[in-house]
Amino acid sequence: MSPSKQEILHGLAKDPSPARYVAAARQLEELAADRSPELRIAVLRNVTIDPIVPYLKVHLHAVGLRPVVYLGQHDNVHQDVFNPDSPLFAFRPDVVVFVLRLHVLLPRLVFNFAELSSDQAEALCGEALERTVGMVRAFRERSPAVILTHNFERPVFPAFGILDAQRSHGQQNTVVRLNARLGEQVSALGGSYLIDLDAVLSRVGYEQGLDDRYWHIGRAPYKPSVLLRLADQYVRFAAALKGRNRKCLVLDCDNTLWGGVVGEDGLSGIKLGNTHPGSAYVEFQAAILDLYHRGVLLALNSKNNEKDALEVFERHPSSLLKPEHFVARRINWSDKVTNLREIAAELNIGLDSLVFIDDNPVECAYVRERLPQVEVVQLPPDPTGYRSLLQSLGHFDALTLTAEDRRRSGMYRSEVRRKQLQQESTTLESYLASLEMTLAVGYADGFTIPRIAQLTQKTNQFNATTRRYSEEAIHALATNPAVDVFHAGLKDRFDDNGIIAVAVVRYLGSVACLETFLMSCRVIGRGVERAFLAHVARMAEARGCERLEGEYIPTDKNGLVKDFFPSQGFCRTHEGGNLWSRRLPATSLTAPAWFREIHVQKKECIP
Repeated sequence: MSPSKQEILHGLAKDPSPARYVAAARQLEELAADRSPELRIAVLRNVTIDPIVPYLKVHLHAVGLRPVVYLGQHDNVHQDVFNPDSPLFAFRPDVVVFVLRLHVLLPRLVFNFAELSSDQAEALCGEALERTVGMVRAFRERSPAVILTHNFERPVFPAFGILDAQRSHGQQNTVVRLNARLGEQVSALGGSYLIDLDAVLSRVGYEQGLDDRYWHIGRAPYKPSVLLRLADQYVRFAAALKGRNRKCLVLDCDNTLWGGVVGEDGLSGIKLGNTHPGSAYVEFQAAILDLYHRGVLLALNSKNNEKDALEVFERHPSSLLKPEHFVARRINWSDKVTNLREIAAELNIGLDSLVFIDDNPVECAYVRERLPQVEVVQLPPDPTGYRSLLQSLGHFDALTLTAEDRRRSGMYRSEVRRKQLQQESTTLESYLASLEMTLAVGYADGFTIPRIAQLTQKTNQFNATTRRYSEEAIHALATNPAVDVFHAGLKDRFDDNGIIAVAVVRYLGSVACLETFLMSCRVIGRGVERAFLAHVARMAEARGCERLEGEYIPTDKNGLVKDFFPSQGFCRTHEGGNLWSRRLPATSLTAPAWFREIHVQKKECIP
C-alpha cells in the first residue's frame, strides 16, 4: 500500500536528507496526479541551483499545489527574458524566480574590491542594479506572473577586513545599500517581490550555507540547508497567490499564552512578566499581536473556567492580549475538536483556514486525527522557543496588506452586533432593511487593485470560478479595453466592510462573459451578489451586449454558488456544462429593496 501524503511529509521531518526529498517528490507527484491545482514556476539563474527542484516540489505538494517547474539554462537569463519567443514565455509561469549572484553578474563587486574608489564602487552598483532590474522589467512587460528576485549575499570575509565595517563605502555596506535600492526598484514594478537571500544565509550561517568547493567545481554555491529554506520562501508566495494561506489562529491558554494553570495558580501565580520564564510568554503574545495587526483573526480554544481565563486578559498587567483581540472564544470543558468546528462555523470560514496552537501533545494528536484540515502546531517544552516558532510559520503570509486587513477583527466584532439585531427582528427583510446598507460599485484602479487581487487569492466559498490573479494580472485586465474589472464595497449602520465583491467581465462581441464573480463570505446572506450582478448586467447592456454568460467551476468549497446563476434566470448552455447564459436586457435582475443606496463610480484611466 502506498504511503499517504501525511506519512510522506512526516517521514521527511524525521529524515530531511536530499535523497529523501528526491524520493518524496516522486511519491507526492504520483499521489497528486491531476487532482491538485497546478502551479507553474520558472527559475532563472546564473548559478547552478538544480538541486532545489525536489525541495520546491515537496513544499508545493505540502500546500496542495501540483508543481510544474521550468529551470532556465545556466546563465541564460538575458536570452530567456528578452526573446519573446523563448521557451520561458511558452511555459506561461504563474511565478518566476530570478537567482542572480554578484560573482557572475558583476565580479568586480566581489573580487579585488579594495582597489576600487568609492565612486567606482557606486558606479558598479548602478550597473548591477541596471542589469538586474532591466531583466526583471523585460519579463514583466511580457508576463503578469508573480516575480521573485533574490537580493545579493554580503561577503563572508569583506575586502577591508576589520576596517570594512568602519567604512561607509566598505564592501559590506556597499552590498547592503545595493540590496536596499534593489528592493525599492523591484517592488515598484507591481506584482514583484524580493527574496531576502542574505537573511536566509544569516539564519543558516554563511559558512554553513555556502559551498566554495562546489562553487568552483560546478558553480553550485548553496548547500542543501539554504536550498531548503529558499524553496520554502518561494512556496510562501505561491501559496498566497493561489489562496492556500490561512485566516485564523486558534490558541490554547494555560502553558501557551502564559506559564502555569490559572485555575490552580491564580492570577498572581501564573508566569507572565519581565523575567524568565514569564518574559518568553510576553514575547509570544507580542508576536501574536503582530499577526493580529496583519489581519489574522485570533480565537481561543481552552479547557478552563471562562471567568479565570478572561481575568488574565482583563487584569494581568503583563498581558498584551486583551479580550477585544479575539473574534471567537471557546473557553469551556468541551473537547477541542468540537470547539474548533464551532469556531469555524461562527466565523463562516473553512476548517482549512484554521491554525491551532497548543502545548499538550495529546490534544494536538487528537485534533490532527479528527480534523486533518486544521494545521496543528505543538509548542516545544521550552517557552523561549515559542516566539521564533510562530514567526517561522508561513501559514498567514499574504501578497498584500490592505486597510481591510488591518480592520478585519473589528469587522467580525461588528458582525456579532448584527447577529444580535437579527435576533431582535421579526423577519429577515426587516432585519436587512434595518442594517441601512449602502453598496458602492466601481472600477479597478491603482488604489483598489491590491485588494481586488487579494480577494481573488483568498475567497473560496462564494467564488464562481476560483481563478487567482496577481496584482499585475488585475492591472493588465483593468487596462484592457475589452474587459471591465468591477469591485463593490459595502457599508451599514455598524461598520464599513470595505471591498467585498469582484467581477471580471470580458466583452466578446454581443456577449458579456463573467470570468470571475466572487464575494467575501463575511457578507453572505445580505443580497449583495444580486445587487452586484444587476449592475454588471446594466453595464453589459450599455456596451450593447445581448447576452450575459456566467461560468461555474465546481470545487470542494464553492458549493454556495452552485444554484446562483439558475436562480437569477440563467440557463445552462449545454447539458452537463459549466457555462450559464441569459438574454439582455435583464429587467428581472434588480437590487433587493432593502439596500438604502447604491453608488456607481465613473471609470478612470489607469496609468
